[in-house]
Amino acid sequence: MREHNVSVWSEFGKKINSARSKIRLPKGSEDSPKRFALRANDKKQEKTPRQKYVYQEPEASVLLNQRAVWDRIKGGEKPEDALGASASVLKVHHVPLISVIVTTYEPVIRYFEQTLISILSQTYGGYELIIADTSLSSGVRDTLDHYRDERIRYYSVPGNRGEASLINDAAHLAAGNYLCTVDVGDLLTKDALYEVFLCIMRTGAEILYTDEDHCDAAGKRFDRPNRKPDFNKDYLLSNNYMQRLLVIRRELFLALRLRDSFDGALTYDLMLRAPKSAVRHVPMILYHRSSASEDSKMAGREPDADVAAEKAALEDYFRVRSIRAAVSYTGRKGIYRIKYSPNIFACRSDVGILGGRVLSRTHKVVGGMFDSQGRVMYEGWDEAEGGPMSRALTVQNAFAVDARCMQVRPDLRGLYEEIVEKPESEPYTDWRKDPQELRRRSILFCARVRELGYLIVWDPSYITVV
Repeated sequence: MREHNVSVWSEFGKKINSARSKIRLPKGSEDSPKRFALRANDKKQEKTPRQKYVYQEPEASVLLNQRAVWDRIKGGEKPEDALGASASVLKVHHVPLISVIVTTYEPVIRYFEQTLISILSQTYGGYELIIADTSLSSGVRDTLDHYRDERIRYYSVPGNRGEASLINDAAHLAAGNYLCTVDVGDLLTKDALYEVFLCIMRTGAEILYTDEDHCDAAGKRFDRPNRKPDFNKDYLLSNNYMQRLLVIRRELFLALRLRDSFDGALTYDLMLRAPKSAVRHVPMILYHRSSASEDSKMAGREPDADVAAEKAALEDYFRVRSIRAAVSYTGRKGIYRIKYSPNIFACRSDVGILGGRVLSRTHKVVGGMFDSQGRVMYEGWDEAEGGPMSRALTVQNAFAVDARCMQVRPDLRGLYEEIVEKPESEPYTDWRKDPQELRRRSILFCARVRELGYLIVWDPSYITVV
C-alpha cells in the first residue's frame, strides 16, 4: 500500500427479469402495489408462478480461466494471444488499467472490508484501487495495513468538501485509462473488471455500464435484478438507468468532470452531457448494490433530494441545447416525463416516428412496440402494469412501432404512404383483415426510417383503443 497526503481533496461521496409480476397498479403508485379483483379472463395469467431471483456466480472453471488470461498478459503475452482471438477481432491492442475509486468517511469497517475484498478478488488484475479517506479516525488505514497489495493507493484527505470535488481530484491523480467508483458496502462480482476489460478490448468503448442487483448488508442475499437495455437515448432522458457499474475513459471524465450543483445526480448529469457514440452495455450482473450503502447515502439527505437533482440535470440538458421542454416527475421511482413544445418533431431533428400503445377494450396491451423479432412488447399486460423498473410505462426508443398508433415526421409522410398505402392522417382500419400484414408494414416502415438515421420514440401514454 502506498500512502499519499494531499490537500486538494474534498468529500465523497438494467433483458428483463425472466419472471414478470402480474400486478395491476393504480396510476402513480407502483411502489405500493394493491391487488385488484380479477376479471374472468385474468385468472389464467394470474396463476403463473413468480420465480425467485438467484444470483449465480460464474463457475470456478470460468473464473480460473479468466485469472489464467490475466497471468499470461502479465507475463508478457499479447492480449490477442492470451484471449485466443485474432488481432482483427480486437479494437484495442493495449491492456487498459482501470482505476477503482472508493471514498470513505468513518465507514462501518466490516462493510468497508467487504467492499475491499470484492475488489481485491477480481480475476482481472489490471487495476489500481484508490482509497480517498476523509475520516478523522484511523479505522480505514488500520484495515488496509492487513492488505499488502501494491495496487492500493491510500490518500488521507483533510477537510470536508463535496462528493463531486473529491471524485474529480481522485480522477486527476489516477493512473488508469478508465475510471469507476464503488460505494462502501457495495460489491463487485469476481468477474466484473474482466468483463469490462473484455468489452473495452473488443469495442474500444469510452463508456461502459453493466447490469446490477441488490444485496443485503452482509452481501449474502440478492434480489431486485436490474437488467438494463443497450444504450437508449430516450430511456436515458426518462430514467437514470445506467447507474452501476459505470466505467468511463479517464480523459473523457476529466474533460467533463462531476458538478457539485447536481449532488444526488452526479453521474446522471455526467451521462447526459457525455458523447454517446462509444457507449456500450455489458449485459451481465456485475455489481451488487448493498442496503448498507443505500442507507448510508440517504442518511442526512432530504427524501426528495435525488429527484430534485435528477430533474435539474434534465432541465439543464434541454436548456443548454435550446430545446423547449418541460420536465415532470411521474411519481414512479426515478421516472420522468418530457413534454416538448410544440411537439417532439419540432424540438428534435433526430426523431422520425412517435409511437404508442394499442389497447383492447378490456385494457390489455395488444400492440404498440415491436422487438427485433417482431413480437409485441408487453403483450397481454394490463395497461397499468409497469414491470421491472416501470419500463413498460416509460418513454424509450423502439425497434418498431404499430401503424395503428403512430405519428410521423412531416417530411417522412410520403414514405409512410408508399409503404402503408394510406395517408398518415387516416386511421389504420384494415388491420382486422390481415393482422400480419399490418405488422409487416409497420416494421418495414420503421426499418426504412431507422436507415435514414432517425430515432423511433415509444410513449406509453399515447394510446389507441381497438
